[in-house]
Amino acid sequence: MKSRRVKIRVTRPLALQPATTNPPATRPLRLAIIEDQAAIREMLVELLGRQGGHAIVGAVATGGEGLELVTKEKPDLVLLDIQMPGMSGIDFLRRLRRATDRTKVLVFSARQETQVIRSLVQEGIHGYVNKSQRFADLRQAVERVGHGGTWFDDAFGQTVREALANPRAQTDRQIEQLTPREREIALLIGLSHSSKEVAGRLGLSIKTAENHRSNLMRKLGVRDVAGLVRYLVRQGLVDPTNE
Repeated sequence: MKSRRVKIRVTRPLALQPATTNPPATRPLRLAIIEDQAAIREMLVELLGRQGGHAIVGAVATGGEGLELVTKEKPDLVLLDIQMPGMSGIDFLRRLRRATDRTKVLVFSARQETQVIRSLVQEGIHGYVNKSQRFADLRQAVERVGHGGTWFDDAFGQTVREALANPRAQTDRQIEQLTPREREIALLIGLSHSSKEVAGRLGLSIKTAENHRSNLMRKLGVRDVAGLVRYLVRQGLVDPTNE
């Protein structure tokens, strides 16, 4: 009986991958924190910096300090509270965009009124986390926004839809007519500073400060300081509870 040859095909063994692999680590972000409440500011530095592995290039309490910090350090991401003394977070955003368009902005705030949200969207923020949310959400938002994404929760989206559905809110944009100096003066007046105090803070004569005040009131269509304050509150530029 003839024996039959059986050809055996030898193949290379497959290189098996491990059942679980760790995702590639993302690079640490360079963060700037602008938050007027010292306890929250220090907590963010601890949790996002020392424990979170990110580089905190600075943590400051006011928008003016924040602009200096961002201009100097050019961080990847600014974590911004919009309720601050002096310069509001929204005015900070307007000035930031004139200084750089590279830095991403993640707002961390308890304010979610329609007018405030509308202004934030107009200024092109990259994300929003309400202070009532979990820290895990904030940490995820920092990672997402810092690496080029966006982060907006459902509640934010609903508020945006309400703002867009309000025609009056869409057309009420007189604030954009003001010069940067007029905006500064408007905010100081809204924070109960007199013309003399405004002049002293900005290095102007009292007459010049009063002329600026008259011009900005004419542009905004308000007749007195009370009307100006009400307008600034509606726009989210002044917090009525912030003394």
